[in-house]
Amino acid sequence: MSTKVTIKHRHPVANRPGFHLYDDVFDDFGDDPDIEAPVYLKLEGVAVELRTRGPEGDWVTLTIPRELARELGLVPPLPNRPPRANAPAHPPADFEG
Repeated sequence: MSTKVTIKHRHPVANRPGFHLYDDVFDDFGDDPDIEAPVYLKLEGVAVELRTRGPEGDWVTLTIPRELARELGLVPPLPNRPPRANAPAHPPADFEG
């Protein structure tokens, strides 16, 4: 039986990494309303660098594609781009689409 409650997920496809963002139902911090339970992020298909530093703690660097970072809300969405200079603003009159 899983204790994971999915917040958001994506299966890995071709060159796109997958992820699973979830809560754990057993994370309980008592009656203190100022302490929020953590969320967990599992990434599949990304490069990882892990360094241990002893008592000061460890750090991890993840290399993730920008489109995945956008989907997770880590970077802003792409801005609306103006049409290309050579692209017509409207379809030609004889366009049958």
